[in-house]
Amino acid sequence: MSFQPLADNLKPLDVFATIADDLRRVETAIEAALSTREKMLEEVSIHLLRAGGKRIRPALVILSSRFPGVSLDKVIDVAVAVELIHMATLVHDDVVDNATLRRGRPTVNAIWDNQVSVLVGDYLFAKSFTLLSETGNNRVVRLMSEVVREMSQGELAQMASYFDVEQTEEDYFKRIAQKTGYLIAEACRLGAVMAGAGEEEVDAVYEYGMGIGLSFQIADDLLDFFGDESTLGKPVCGDLKIGILTLPVIHALHHSPMRGELREIIGTRSIGAAEVERVKEILAASGSFDYAREKAREHIDRAVRALERVPTLTTRPVLKTLADFVVNRKF
Repeated sequence: MSFQPLADNLKPLDVFATIADDLRRVETAIEAALSTREKMLEEVSIHLLRAGGKRIRPALVILSSRFPGVSLDKVIDVAVAVELIHMATLVHDDVVDNATLRRGRPTVNAIWDNQVSVLVGDYLFAKSFTLLSETGNNRVVRLMSEVVREMSQGELAQMASYFDVEQTEEDYFKRIAQKTGYLIAEACRLGAVMAGAGEEEVDAVYEYGMGIGLSFQIADDLLDFFGDESTLGKPVCGDLKIGILTLPVIHALHHSPMRGELREIIGTRSIGAAEVERVKEILAASGSFDYAREKAREHIDRAVRALERVPTLTTRPVLKTLADFVVNRKF
């Protein structure tokens, strides 16, 4: 049976209300991990903390660890490490994309420079792996090392695909799995691993996380077309303008009666406001936005079905509600 959304206006804090105290502990631990006497590093760290974030990934570590008898103490450092890795990738991505805004605030590279951004990102990676190694569990270190490798490959694949009108839907899904899916899936898996869950249960929460991750990225790609700068915290249609072709565009390139015109627009490699509006008209007329929404729902459905294989996980209802938030978020 297809997963039926519960509401249209869920927010992360609503979803995470049941673990609010746990997330406060994570936030305190993140602040402690970033504490330093190095002046510049302290300034950048404060800037990153003030930029906030929904903390979805550390929340998933916690939620996926909620098997009977498991103490939060076992997963705090892992939750913090996952968030630091996420922060590091955002800092590096902003350098790659020459981005000046992130969550409505100036990026690190906009305030300081690319050199500082690269080094701060490296520092965050190193700090995260220090935390993971201190768990004494070599498996979590290996798994996260593999995730960082995949994320790097995904970023390179994306750069190689700028303005490429021949890329396929398969190319897209491989890329977003690398850039987004693996880290979210791993956050879930590590929570279950640290809880000592059985391998079938670990596999199930990983499958849930991958479904959430893919749907999250599709929703993010749709928001790039329909959001506004004040809510997105970054320029609207920024991906299209720099040549990142997301699922709606790829669908239209292969299925739209107007795909020839769309190819010509993208082929100019100069996409301004007028071109963006025409592309949006083509995608809407081709049903490409609806197609992307349906694909997001399919991944959410699979994610929710995977939870049926973890009957002892006490937070299953919260994880199902989180799936609702991901597929219906409007900011």
